[in-house]
Amino acid sequence: MKNEEIKKEFAKVIFNAKIAAAIFFALLTPSIVMIVKDQTEVFGQDQDFWFRAGIAGFVVYMGFTLFLWKCPKCGKFPGRGWFRKECNNCGVELS
Repeated sequence: MKNEEIKKEFAKVIFNAKIAAAIFFALLTPSIVMIVKDQTEVFGQDQDFWFRAGIAGFVVYMGFTLFLWKCPKCGKFPGRGWFRKECNNCGVELS
């Protein structure tokens, strides 16, 4: 696999990571708003619902991190961070 192909594939991984993070924060935000504003409901749902939704979002993000956050070249976990320059395992340039 050429270096440019690796960078394009890793850019897709980063894009998907951002989508998973957005889902997590979208599901977590109503719960935070309820605590800060001392409200009992947001969008007609109570605090227990939004807490469970936040946990579901966290599970989605962690599942992505564990199973799909891979280096396009070696297929292993490349290391933490969306702004990763190279893979910790194989040393290939990722961005």
